[in-house]
Formats: sequence, structure tokens, C-alpha cells
Amino acid sequence: MNRDFSSRAKNRARYLFAGQTSTHATPHRDASQLRPGGMPDGVASPSDLDFMDRRNPFFFSDRALHSAGQYIGRTTPLPVGTFTKRPGNTILFDSGGLQFGRDPKHWRGDASRAWVLPFLEANADEAITLDVPTRVITPGMLPFDSFTTALATTVDNNRYFARHRSANVRFLSVLQGETSADAVAWYDAVKVQPFEGWAFGGTMRTDYIHVTAMMLRLIADGLLTPERNRFHFLGVGTLTHAVMLSALQQALREHLDDDDLLITFDTSSPSHLATNGKIYGYPNISPTSFAMSILRPPADPVHKDWRTPFPVTSSRIAERLLVSDLCVPAFTRQSGWDALGHEIVVNHNHESLLRGIDDANAHMEMPSAWSSELAPDTIIKAYRALRTMFRYSDPLAHLRRQKAAFAKIGGGKAREGEDE
Repeated sequence: MNRDFSSRAKNRARYLFAGQTSTHATPHRDASQLRPGGMPDGVASPSDLDFMDRRNPFFFSDRALHSAGQYIGRTTPLPVGTFTKRPGNTILFDSGGLQFGRDPKHWRGDASRAWVLPFLEANADEAITLDVPTRVITPGMLPFDSFTTALATTVDNNRYFARHRSANVRFLSVLQGETSADAVAWYDAVKVQPFEGWAFGGTMRTDYIHVTAMMLRLIADGLLTPERNRFHFLGVGTLTHAVMLSALQQALREHLDDDDLLITFDTSSPSHLATNGKIYGYPNISPTSFAMSILRPPADPVHKDWRTPFPVTSSRIAERLLVSDLCVPAFTRQSGWDALGHEIVVNHNHESLLRGIDDANAHMEMPSAWSSELAPDTIIKAYRALRTMFRYSDPLAHLRRQKAAFAKIGGGKAREGEDE
């Protein structure tokens, strides 16, 4: 039986792998094209890499993120693949705002909006509205040369979506900002089109005192209700953020008496690490560490005859692998894994990270007397502060008393493997 991560995370914030086009397509490719010499003994067919199929022999997750930004301008339907909508699964699509912002020549105003909205409605169960991330603002570089223009374009995009939407897709309105003042200004501008949930972007998304202040604004404005109870945090995926968001979700569920309120978060780190020849191992959780181990295994064609077990077994697929199963020379690459090997590593990294997140949450859910022996004191203090904040008359004052702990857990810049 596979490892079902969706069933193990019912009360926790959910990690969504931000999948790439190769991961979408590989499970539905012909095996002879991927590996002319035959599939590894531990992988029966490319379809074994479809982790959103409940019959998967390795692991299953019912949620993932994919981005319209990888298909800008495409007019043909998205081919069947890992991130295809199917009963029981939820595919959250990003709108491609980051890609438009990074390469503004693709931005054509209403023409771009008229492409993005139907694409999202055709392919997504839930979708993030089309924003201009504050991180792409470049002074002097039109059209997104200032905070004002980025916000104005985002507001226009929201109006377009509200006016033209037709399918039953749940949209999350993006909250951006590199400073608290900018984040509040952004919120005040976009809250007039509240949609059905919220996505946190920008530097402030990992400042939990700021995030809590925004949650309190949403509650005060009547915009955090059962109809608008989805939150997504863009580009975060460390074990620390995983447990902080679980604490935040549990606190909000209790305070609002809403067990359906859900927080999700994403990174593309399983793919990013594989591209750089790296893999996740087991989590390093101790009183002095709270992070995934990252290793660089044999990855060159010179290792193609190494019939030795793969040295890391933090995923079920890795338990069946030999070093030689990955190190197959590729015609288009000078060294490293071929296309199939790369996707096997992505699959391994994804499951390893999910297992690490599962372990991290389990540590935090223990009674304090036990967790204090197993995890850093700073993590425990910040987690407990978030988890209990609504038991105090002033939640923000309660969190500020642990300001030093929150400062140490990484509010601000993303860490390795995180990518908004």
C-alpha cells in the first residue's frame, strides 16, 4: 500500500509541490522514449511517477500546484498528465503573474487577461488571481516600474476576473508587499474584490506577526468566512514554515469554529534540487536543528555500472533503486541523470519532503515536555505562541512577547529551496 499523505495531514497546513511541465508529462510518456534500455526494476512504468493517482505504488497526495506561467500564449488544451483535474484531487493553479513580471514583453493587458482566465477555468480547481508580484518591480522598467503601477495592474486584473469569470473555480486574491505599510495599502485596494480566499506573497508572507495582523483585519472586515476560508502562502516550504502554518491554521479553525479552513503552501524545491544534482535525505530534527538534509549522490554516466543500492532511502521509490538506475548517459546532456532519472529524483525529493514535514508536525504536536527534548526551543516558542494566540484578549500583543523567537525563524528572505 502506498503512503497517503493526504490522510495524514487532516489537521495540518498542506504542502503543495509546485510541479513543472516535465513532471506533468512524464507519467504519460512512452517508456521506450524515456529509457530505450528499459525501465529500472523498481519502476514498472512511467505512470508509477504520477503521485496524484491513488493507485500509485509509492505515495499519494491529493493536492498540488501548477502554474499557467509555464504555458503563456498556449492555445491548445493542456495535455493529460499529473496535474490534470480528476475527482477527489485539488489542483491549485498560479496565474503566471511572476512570469509576466519577469518578462514584461509577454504582457498585453486585456489580451493577457483574456488568455489567463479561460486557461485557469479550464484546468484549475482553485486558482490564484493574476497579480504583479512586488518582487519583480524594477524602477525604470515598464510596465511594472513601481509599487503603484504593480498594484494598479493587479486591481485591474481582479476587476477583469470578477466581471468575466464563468466556471466553478475558487479564486484566491493575492496579498503582496515588501513592507508592512505596502502590504496594508495593497490589502485595502484589493479587498473590494474579495473572491473566495487569499494568497500571501512578498517578503512579509513569513513575518507571522504581520500575517496575524492581516488575519485580524480580514476577520474585522468580514472577509474571513466559510466562503473565503482558503489561504495559500507562495514559495515557502521549509520545515519551520510548515509547522508555523499548521499552528496558524489550527488557531484560526478553533477561533472561527471552522474545521474546513485550510492553509496551503508551495515550493518547486523537489525539481530545483534535482536540476542541481541534489536530493533530500531524512529531516535533521534535534534541539539544535530543524531542517531537511540535502545530499549530492553519484550522478555521472561513469557511475552507470554501479549496481549498488541507492544510498538514501527516505522515499519508497529510493528503496528500490540502484545507483546505476539513475546514472544513464543522456544524448542531450554531458553528464548527470537522463530525463527519466531526473523525474525519479523529483519523485524521491517530493516524498522525502512530505515525510519530513510530517515528522516536523508530529514533533510539534507532542506535549511541550517531550517536544522540548527533540526540537529547538525557538521553534517551540513561536509555534506555541501562534497555536494559542486567540486564547488571549490581544493576540498580537501575545505574539510580540515572543518577537525574538519569530525573528530567529526566518521572517523575510526565503531560504534555500524556497521560491515565490
